[in-house]
Amino acid sequence: MDVGKAREHKPNQIVRLKVYGVQKPGSVIQMNLYWACCQTVANVMNDLDRKEWNTKNKVDFGCRVELHFVDPELVIVRPDKSVQFHYRSIAFKNLKHIERCSYFDEAFKVMAKVIDNTVEMLQEMAKSNMKG
Repeated sequence: MDVGKAREHKPNQIVRLKVYGVQKPGSVIQMNLYWACCQTVANVMNDLDRKEWNTKNKVDFGCRVELHFVDPELVIVRPDKSVQFHYRSIAFKNLKHIERCSYFDEAFKVMAKVIDNTVEMLQEMAKSNMKG
């Protein structure tokens, strides 16, 4: 709950809300590694002046596209027969742990291939750039 929402309640008021937690401590570590790898790839691509994957958000989206990580309930077929896909979120509340692990395993392979390296080397580069 953010500060703005908290101010809407009286002191000691009982609040019922849905809390999204992390079921496995490794999930946070894995998510942080994923974003660090996205940033590492973005840095390499930026250095090569390749703008299609030069931010961590572009890398993240590029992985989802490459892996066709779409939400099957949000596929739109237009009257002209073109298809529009909506890509799934990797947020803790939207994916089960095993689904997220499977996605990350494949995404790491995609990112490593983009920078012409191994998954292990990509992860080591990312870990060395991670804070704390």
